[in-house]
Amino acid sequence: MKILEITKDYEKVIRKTAEVIKAGGLVVFPSDTVYILAVDPTNQVAVNKLLGFKNRWTGKAISVAVLDMKMAMEYVEIDINGKNIYTNLLPGPFTIVSQGKHKTAKGIEAENGTLGVRIPDNKYVTDLVKILKKPITATSANLSGRTPNYSIASFLRPLSNKKREMIDLIVDAGKLPKNKPSTVIDITCPEIKVLRRGDLVTGKKTSLMSKSEAETEKIAEFLLKKALNKFKNKPIVFLLSGDLGCGKTIFSRKIGHLLGVKGKITSPTFVIYNEYKLDHRSLIVDRRYKISNFLHMDLYKITSEKDLIEIEFLEKFEDKNIICIEWPEQMGKNYLAKIKEKAEIVNVGFEYVDEKTREISYNLSK
Repeated sequence: MKILEITKDYEKVIRKTAEVIKAGGLVVFPSDTVYILAVDPTNQVAVNKLLGFKNRWTGKAISVAVLDMKMAMEYVEIDINGKNIYTNLLPGPFTIVSQGKHKTAKGIEAENGTLGVRIPDNKYVTDLVKILKKPITATSANLSGRTPNYSIASFLRPLSNKKREMIDLIVDAGKLPKNKPSTVIDITCPEIKVLRRGDLVTGKKTSLMSKSEAETEKIAEFLLKKALNKFKNKPIVFLLSGDLGCGKTIFSRKIGHLLGVKGKITSPTFVIYNEYKLDHRSLIVDRRYKISNFLHMDLYKITSEKDLIEIEFLEKFEDKNIICIEWPEQMGKNYLAKIKEKAEIVNVGFEYVDEKTREISYNLSK
């Protein structure tokens, strides 16, 4: 069993990992959620080794990680509704269960022929799959029934010498953030079914469910990453609609802190907007996207276009800012059309379900 630190010589470690997997090896590898067990899902010997390590019976599906929807379609059936779900949720912490095409080794698909597919928001996994030009397994690195692992030390601690000898390579990325394993969604039926709840849970086709402030913050992070991955050349505007107390300000604060705003982000209800300088060492910001500032706007008290002219509203969309706007309906259709010309839009709707639950719908401009 060999252990490589991914930060020591990244390119060399990724190439070595690909070599081991191509040779039918079993690799412990970091992902966007937990450490995973990676093998070639088309290699029967490698899959048997994985199942033996997990103490897992064939018939219970093993999820796979792919590069994109095009690669996914080589292994599972994806209809128009499935394509919409892939587009709106992936990359991200979701496993999408679809009908398999029976192109993997025995033990990967479930007994009913379905297969779970992931497109992780994780450079390590993405780069590895690019080199292999085929999927890898993405099951959590633990024995069946045990809790997932966020460090190599916790993974190795309960293992017998026999189990350790089954592992060909461990890629150590240090202690991972304690994200839950991915949310598993079954799209083989007309109604989407959540089989396992992770950090993010879907509602309708383009909505997520939040039962706490922490979950609303997770959704903010998910949508910011999607926006930064998709948009590169214009300001990005999050239009946040919903009743009082539904989580719009919580969402905005999290966006600001993820972008590197230091200190408290206060509600701008009485001043209309607050502008914040960014700490560009923030890890979530894609270096290719040169963000100017973060603006948090609350248009609740706007009553006419004159109010917007007084605060030089349209000038805020000239620089490459990221802007959260609460109560965007107050600006009126004329101004909404103008900012759509200047910026990329992410529509986010907050709907009250019950005292603790909010359904957060979203749509990114084409």
